[in-house]
Amino acid sequence: MNDGPRAADATDPLIGRTLAERYRIAEGIARGGMARVYRARDVRLERDVAIKVLSQPYADDPRFTERFLAEARAAASLSHPSLVHVYDSGSDGAAHFIVMELLDRHRSLREEVDARGPLDRDEVLRIGTELLAGLRVVHERGLVHCDVKSGNVMLGPGPAKLIDFGIARAPHAPRSGDTSIGSLQFMSPEQLHGEDPTPSSDLFGLGVVLYEALTGRLPFPGSTPEEVSAAHEAGAVRPPSVFVSGVPGRLDEVILQALRRDPASRFHSAEAMSHALGVAGAEAAGRGRDHDETRVIRTPAPPAPAPSEGYVPPPLSAPVRTRPPRRHSPPAAARPARRRSGLWGVLGTFLVLGVAALVVVFGVLPLLDLGGSGGPGQEPPSGTPGASAAPGTVLVPETVGLPTADAIALAGEANLNWTVRCDEDASQPEGIVHQEPSAGTSVEPGSTFTMFSARISDCR
Repeated sequence: MNDGPRAADATDPLIGRTLAERYRIAEGIARGGMARVYRARDVRLERDVAIKVLSQPYADDPRFTERFLAEARAAASLSHPSLVHVYDSGSDGAAHFIVMELLDRHRSLREEVDARGPLDRDEVLRIGTELLAGLRVVHERGLVHCDVKSGNVMLGPGPAKLIDFGIARAPHAPRSGDTSIGSLQFMSPEQLHGEDPTPSSDLFGLGVVLYEALTGRLPFPGSTPEEVSAAHEAGAVRPPSVFVSGVPGRLDEVILQALRRDPASRFHSAEAMSHALGVAGAEAAGRGRDHDETRVIRTPAPPAPAPSEGYVPPPLSAPVRTRPPRRHSPPAAARPARRRSGLWGVLGTFLVLGVAALVVVFGVLPLLDLGGSGGPGQEPPSGTPGASAAPGTVLVPETVGLPTADAIALAGEANLNWTVRCDEDASQPEGIVHQEPSAGTSVEPGSTFTMFSARISDCR
């Protein structure tokens, strides 16, 4: 839908009409490029609903009609607090409609920014996290929303909601002709050039949403596809912190990574971007506590009280150390006997140590050698050079210490379902610092493999 709802014309023939003998249209709520949204009454269940009706000339085009109604099938299969609920769909003559929950206590993020200006940093972090949770469900169902923008983000009671699945489609699904549908300033570069959208395209749109919510401006200005495309190619997006104080550096990094021109260099998934936002939120919260954090502060000992008139006790004298009584030397006659007994003790000690050494050399070391060398036909332990995977499995590669790009390539060659998480510790070296499971573990192809990087920009 277009940013900012506009009331439908009072002469609209649909107002007052009952669709499918069930939904009585009361008034217009919003108008977009492809459809109009109305408030309606479900006379069967006695509740108010929102109905989106495909506009002309699209309603006469079978391709758009099928695509529009496919929205209902796609959205009805999704259930998440951050996604609008779809109740029903159908056609009544030339009116093709979708019935959704009515968000009459909500307004769009675009309206909020227009009315209030840039939103608070913590509010933007919350909205981003909630929308990513909804997008994760969309992507896990094999769908791409394709039109993530501030006008399709509804704020009100409960979590932020993503609406308008009118152009939702499966990745790599055939396009209707050679056109791209979306909102110009929120479209990813690949969408703008007519390429297949992917989940990364939705994350690009969300990056634009967060940028606008924080700064009140768009990262890629332009009123024509050529102008916006030129802004993409220039790639000179100034961080949000340039315009707004109190934005931590890691939040800058998250948004700028989502806005990268190359889809492969953006976040690998909604979950990865959500994790990176969580790291940025933790940094922001840490800074916020600097001024009101409870601390233990060492204070100097209070000065001794000044002398006053009256009795003053004398200082305690230092304790007097006393020497222990001297031990009398044994008689001279007893000394040779003690020297002789000490000599036998030393010889006995050497004898015991010699026997113990012989036991180690001839008894223990051969056993250790047999256990460590591996006899004929014995397989080397897992994770060592020469270890082989059991039939139908693959060995987890060693990625710790590798640059992130090399580690990703290695995980891909091993046919593993890899993810790179950021370990948010800038003191560690660049590249992979930890992995799960460990190198040499035998797993099934396609198993989950998580690598941890110390850099937030590596979250994939």
